[in-house]
Amino acid sequence: MKHTLKWGMLFTIVMAFTGCISVLTASDYDKKIDFSKLKSFAYYEKGIEHLELNNLDKPRMLDAIEATMAKKGFGKAGRPDFLVNVVVLSSINARADWGYSGGGYQWDAASLSYQWRDSQFGPLNSNKPYQTGTIIIDFLNPETKAIMWHGVGSGFNMDDYNDRENRINLAVKQILSQYPPIY
Repeated sequence: MKHTLKWGMLFTIVMAFTGCISVLTASDYDKKIDFSKLKSFAYYEKGIEHLELNNLDKPRMLDAIEATMAKKGFGKAGRPDFLVNVVVLSSINARADWGYSGGGYQWDAASLSYQWRDSQFGPLNSNKPYQTGTIIIDFLNPETKAIMWHGVGSGFNMDDYNDRENRINLAVKQILSQYPPIY
């Protein structure tokens, strides 16, 4: 019993800390490009037109990118050094809520009496679907439209509307924290 409680508490602490992470990020880039020469950007209009976000979240996403890029010293320009394209993908997942069900006497409908039950740790409810999103930010060569830098953030909870603007800002900041690449 003591051992089970220790593992249960450890799992709860780990889940609490991982719940603070908004997205998992990764990036890739063309190693032949000298990113130190790139100073200005513009949006890839064809890509932004097809960005599948509602008319509240689309401006939030673009504003977050502009603010983060400005903090990194990049400015928007009519003849940019690179283009920024954004894609948001979403998928429906099954939720499995894990938890602890303590031991004790519980009513057993089959025997019509109270029965002792041991503690259990495991899935409590697995029928709630939720929508997760992946945010992809690409930097493109303005002439060829070839990808120069590719950043991905996955695990964005699309169903959570609480403090959504700040979560979008944090997700974009986390993705763009990997730019410019470190050689």
